[in-house]
Amino acid sequence: MTQPAKDTGLRLLQAGTVVDAAGVHASPGALLLEGSTVVAAGSPAQIGSVPEARIESYAGSVLLPAMVNPHTHLDLSALPPRPFDGNFDTWLLAIGDMRRAQQAEDRRHDVQRGIELSLAGGTAWVGDIAGHGHPEAIEVLRASPLEGTVFVEYFGLGANQSAAAESMQTLARDVPWDEGGVRLGLSPHAPYSCGAEVYAAAMATGLPMATHLAESLEEEEMLATASGPMRDLCQRLGSWNEAATMPGVHPVMAMESVLAQRASIAVHLNYIDEEHVAMLARAGTRVIYCPRASDYFGHPHAGRSEHRYAQLIDAGVLVSLATDSLQCLDTPDRISPLDEMRHLHVRDGADAMMLLAMATVHGAQALERDPAEVTFAPGPVAGVIAVEVHGARVSGLAGVLSNRHAPQWVVGPRRS
Repeated sequence: MTQPAKDTGLRLLQAGTVVDAAGVHASPGALLLEGSTVVAAGSPAQIGSVPEARIESYAGSVLLPAMVNPHTHLDLSALPPRPFDGNFDTWLLAIGDMRRAQQAEDRRHDVQRGIELSLAGGTAWVGDIAGHGHPEAIEVLRASPLEGTVFVEYFGLGANQSAAAESMQTLARDVPWDEGGVRLGLSPHAPYSCGAEVYAAAMATGLPMATHLAESLEEEEMLATASGPMRDLCQRLGSWNEAATMPGVHPVMAMESVLAQRASIAVHLNYIDEEHVAMLARAGTRVIYCPRASDYFGHPHAGRSEHRYAQLIDAGVLVSLATDSLQCLDTPDRISPLDEMRHLHVRDGADAMMLLAMATVHGAQALERDPAEVTFAPGPVAGVIAVEVHGARVSGLAGVLSNRHAPQWVVGPRRS
């Protein structure tokens, strides 16, 4: 997608609706901008006449702040979405095989493709998982219009933990922590593939930390009994060794002491119970839910409760929406939390304004960015997108969520 050039003059955008997650909701709406700075937002009457501004009409569209995607795998963007065969462990093994076959230049190319698809989805900030300790995603993202955090992924069980911990420390020493709007982070993969020493090393660096957690029933089985498909997977990957142990408890409880140290990101949480909701709230854990990915893999199943995202929010947990990788999505032309909003709105009848918060300000907070920059509050804005609703059965934000139109950039992203 070609990004619009920055405009240093005043622009008065007149739209069918202007809406954000911080209280701006006007139909018809208007947005007064100076470059990538919001001057005012609201109804046309509230903004009034601005003779020096260039007037632009978006009468058939809704204007929204740019999206935030706090969990994605940009290096898995080279292949189109594909069907799931029903075996999570073999799916993970295939992804691992693909990653091991990549060279550094392949990874750069694939991340660049993911950036292009993210821009096509109206996304300005990302939390990207860079697989197997490879730093190429940091370089590519820092040269792109996107901002956010790259969480470099690590694995380490038993006797392999020290090498993973040392690699983290080397990365933290050698790579700038914050440059070009992109921060460095760490991602011990999951509690069934990383031991306590790996998590301790990640937390000790002081870098942002994210981990996959309570994603599957196979993970539960592995943590509780050190057996099942995930044990077989770890053995096939060469990560299981005689010194490896499992804690014998639910994945969330296994992570309790780690998450209690400082606010960190836990991704998925497809299989949690009431007690885990309370624990996550106490720890200040930032939960990321990827609804299309969860449905793609058939989570939750075996009679377990539906995802507790609404209950988590009610308990005070910060929950944001993300996409996971392109492999799980039904939009091969884009990677966007906007489509996660649409999915939950149709599947669950979820409140549209709650979904907008989850896809913008909550994601910004998860990435430790200023949430005001993904609203229409006066000041810098990460970007502005327009989504056509002309002809939709409903108007405003509900109209956005009831169609599948791709967003179009009106402003930004800021670094474009």
